[in-house]
Amino acid sequence: MSEVKETPDTSVTSLFERIPPEIAKALIDLQAEVRALDKSAKNDHFKNTYAPLDEVMDNALPLLSSHKLGLMQWPTTRDGRHYLHTNLFHESGVSIKGDIELLLVKQDPQGLGSAITYTRRQTVMAILGLSAKDEDDDGNKASNHQQPPSAEQIEQIKTMCLDLKYPEEDVQRRLRTIRSFDHANLAITKLESVINMRAQRASSDAATNIDIVEVPTDESRSSHKAVENRLKNFGFVDNKIISSFILATTKKPLLGNCKEPELRLINEALDRIEAGEETLPADWLKEEPAKATDKGETIGPPEDTA
Repeated sequence: MSEVKETPDTSVTSLFERIPPEIAKALIDLQAEVRALDKSAKNDHFKNTYAPLDEVMDNALPLLSSHKLGLMQWPTTRDGRHYLHTNLFHESGVSIKGDIELLLVKQDPQGLGSAITYTRRQTVMAILGLSAKDEDDDGNKASNHQQPPSAEQIEQIKTMCLDLKYPEEDVQRRLRTIRSFDHANLAITKLESVINMRAQRASSDAATNIDIVEVPTDESRSSHKAVENRLKNFGFVDNKIISSFILATTKKPLLGNCKEPELRLINEALDRIEAGEETLPADWLKEEPAKATDKGETIGPPEDTA
């Protein structure tokens, strides 16, 4: 690889503002003969195909020669950065030339070789107007592609969307946009955020609708309704505080999510507070809860001081 000391002007303006007439005429005639290339190389990782460099050159060189054109390409290094230098010239001696920086995924000989091959292929096709049939983005060896999403991620996203009652066609459209492992993780995180927001809203609505009835006895206090009633009558400031107490005690956002072990945790926590063994933040209660003087005694609702 040659070391280039000077810094040539490779801007788009300088490269194409004065295309020699000989090259312009030759390219116009050449491009009239261009046909789309068949893609014979397979990319096993991305399950697609592309036209490899050897087939691109097999098509390009006869076209160039028949129109008195030649093409030279070689890698150069400048200030520690790698470039592909391209020179398109006519038999008359006129030419156009320019550099394109090589983007390496890995800073090793293999990474450099992959970048050179990819850039040569794309550059030749761009200059001559060649294309591959149904061409896809196949520069995986020269660019940093991410791991595709897993089947488990796709299934999780689908399940979460359906749980949120998204229309089936929207779910399928969303799944088709998931192209990488990281993208799938981001989609899952966003869906979890939507689920949490809906859970908090439902928790607030459920707390608002709790009926105030007589506090249950010990025999019946393990039911959801009994725990709802006890919470409502315990003296909490408002329904928001009740929801916060449920979450802090059970790690569940909704009372409806709680099963028998969590309901027992709530009752036990309320028992400890009534017995003075634990305290709550001062702004959580309207007044101190009544102390239980007998194991079977029920706790009445706080007095209405209005």
